[in-house]
Amino acid sequence: MKRKLAMLLLVCMLVGVFATPASVFAEDIQEPGDIAKVLIYTEGGVNIPSDKSKVNCEIIIVDEAGGEYETISAENCTVNVRGNSTSSAYKKPYNIKFESKTDVLGMGKNKKWSLLANCYDKTLIRNAVVMDFAKELGVPYTPDYRFVDVYVNDELHGSYLLIDSIEVGETRVDIDLDNNEYLLELDWNPEDSDCYYFYSFGGGLKFAINEPEIDELTREQQKYVEDLIADAEDALLYGDFEEIQKYFDIESMAKFYLTLEFFRNIDVATSSTRFHIKGGKIYGGPVWDFDLSSGNYNVDYYGAGTLEQRFHATKMKWFGELVKFDEFQSIVNEYFLEMQDTIVNLYADNLIGVNKIDTMIETYGASFDRNHNEAGWAPNVVHHSSMQLERHPDETYEENVEFYRNWLKERNEWLVEEWGLKSFIEVDSESGLIQDGFFIKGIQADTTVSDLLGKFSSDDVYIEYNGETLAPDDIVPNGSIATVGGASYLLEVEGSDVMLGDINNDGAINQYDYILVKRHYFETRYLTDDEMTRADVNVDGAINQYDYILIKRHYFGTYVIGGND
Repeated sequence: MKRKLAMLLLVCMLVGVFATPASVFAEDIQEPGDIAKVLIYTEGGVNIPSDKSKVNCEIIIVDEAGGEYETISAENCTVNVRGNSTSSAYKKPYNIKFESKTDVLGMGKNKKWSLLANCYDKTLIRNAVVMDFAKELGVPYTPDYRFVDVYVNDELHGSYLLIDSIEVGETRVDIDLDNNEYLLELDWNPEDSDCYYFYSFGGGLKFAINEPEIDELTREQQKYVEDLIADAEDALLYGDFEEIQKYFDIESMAKFYLTLEFFRNIDVATSSTRFHIKGGKIYGGPVWDFDLSSGNYNVDYYGAGTLEQRFHATKMKWFGELVKFDEFQSIVNEYFLEMQDTIVNLYADNLIGVNKIDTMIETYGASFDRNHNEAGWAPNVVHHSSMQLERHPDETYEENVEFYRNWLKERNEWLVEEWGLKSFIEVDSESGLIQDGFFIKGIQADTTVSDLLGKFSSDDVYIEYNGETLAPDDIVPNGSIATVGGASYLLEVEGSDVMLGDINNDGAINQYDYILVKRHYFETRYLTDDEMTRADVNVDGAINQYDYILIKRHYFGTYVIGGND
């Protein structure tokens, strides 16, 4: 009898063990991890259909471990597949909608949110990089975003970008729909039933009025938009620049054009290119959908010209006309030069800090790894059944990232040359100086500004220190900045007293030192003997994880080198 009871107990235990993994797993994924999570539970556990129809669901959003936002648990929500070409890819993008306005991870209260799958972009970061760039540049109403892991019915679907949906609202596109203000989209895709469509530029452009939606749009409003755009296009074709400024907000159009042109968005003349009308003028933006950009397009689908360095945003006819005016191109050039340090920092370490690509991968790399290895979206596979829009992917994630990094560098240098600008310093090979990316070393003590400028092959270089331009007879201080046009270079003068932690010897322990010790620690760039002396913070004769940790803590303000026992 006891044996039977024991066997029955064992069976019950085994049944319990094998019956509960889903619930245990569900509890695990609802705990904070290394990245925020969006958990979608469809009604009845049904699959989300590809036809874009909405499914009722519960949504749980969990901030990352140590994050500042409380978990959201909301019922009576909906989810549906979104997008045009991306909706037919295997890794689906989604729209989610809450029953009431909800503040999601500090991005403001709204009902609608989008989950971009970045399926075509093997690096997973192109959209995020552009959003950060456009926000810093000042493109109007650039969407806010968060990287998240998405689970549907407890199944990992991969790494996504949770992002503001493009719609009118106080924290979205803040325009007044009751005062002749409108959200427009250039869109040649099949027509949506809730939008009013019209053609302009002799039928060469097809616009949708996204908001107000068609059932709230009067014929008078339709005519107002069509007449305004017709007058604006007449000014582009037949007017002068002063006339054009009556219809276009030139600042936003220049910023929008620069973003589209630099990153070479392939869809600029066909879809996902948005404008808005505000105060009787046409504004550029917001930006959207850059997974097919920065060289990431299939030559067999788009044509051989897509892989060559050439202008592309000018295919959108408004921009093609605007750049014919020197006044407009001058404004674009000015913004381009102002953004050079930011642009360089996309692909290379510089005065701003560790480059954007490496920073994003370090921050979200674990999520990207799960996307490739757990969710099954391998970086060397085209995850689409009927067509390939993206470039033929490289074998590894790292190779796809390096393609992106090199493309950005080459694009920047090409535009600098094409627009006749000066932005990069060349050191004379006989100067004795060492140029390490955007750091110039080997400058001797008591070198004057004029002497240093004579060691550069580039003209029009100027030297700054603490925000002031130095005179030709001034001595070049440690940590001064050399600039030509746009990009900045940090100057290191030899012979200064050793300050532990001050690896680049600029008189301070800051982000530049953190960059150098980080690169040495991860074996991407080795320190010189002098740099090793200054990097050995704990004076143990070696540069190791302890020095890296101490300098990192100093950089983030949790430790003070030379000020702690």
